[in-house]
Amino acid sequence: MPGRELTERQQEILTFIEERQRSAGFAPTLKETADHFGFRSANSVRQHLRLIENKGRLKRVPRRSRALVVQGAKSRARSGLVRVPLLGSIAAGNPILATENVESTLEFPAQFFRGTELFALRVKGQSMDRAGILGGDLAILDAAAEVTSGGIGAILIEDEATLKYVHRRKRSLVLKAANPAFPDIEIDPDDLERVRVMGSLVGVVRSI
Repeated sequence: MPGRELTERQQEILTFIEERQRSAGFAPTLKETADHFGFRSANSVRQHLRLIENKGRLKRVPRRSRALVVQGAKSRARSGLVRVPLLGSIAAGNPILATENVESTLEFPAQFFRGTELFALRVKGQSMDRAGILGGDLAILDAAAEVTSGGIGAILIEDEATLKYVHRRKRSLVLKAANPAFPDIEIDPDDLERVRVMGSLVGVVRSI
């Protein structure tokens, strides 16, 4: 029944989800949550989430990866819709030719994604699947946000674009996949001028 009090562990999990949404723009995966709390499997997290949802403190959004919305959260409460241009495709694998023509304009509830210059790219490939980003998903990015070291961003290398973890070194850039089957892409100092950070990942939409 909605309105029942959360257990101490349920409140800890809910707080972890809300803080991750606030800092990263999207909810943690089941595995990330299990690792954080030392659970042996994601099933334990799934059971906790179901109980939290039954108590009315969490809502799952259909067709969205990491589809958790904390109910009653005031920190990011906004109203209305945000219009997000879909600019084509981006590789989660080897870089592919970037197509930045607007294919369509998408509308989402404004509270779903943080950011002031949002755009979407359709994901191809499986190199980011262990981060919960699959081929066919839409990566939602903020062009105005800096990609911090270790964050996920869309990177344009001359005319080719890829979605990767971005690791900044003193004089170079390393792009890492979430799937270990894909090799790192290291950008040497002499090649940095060929690279442009398109935006920081703030969310993922699945199969729309």
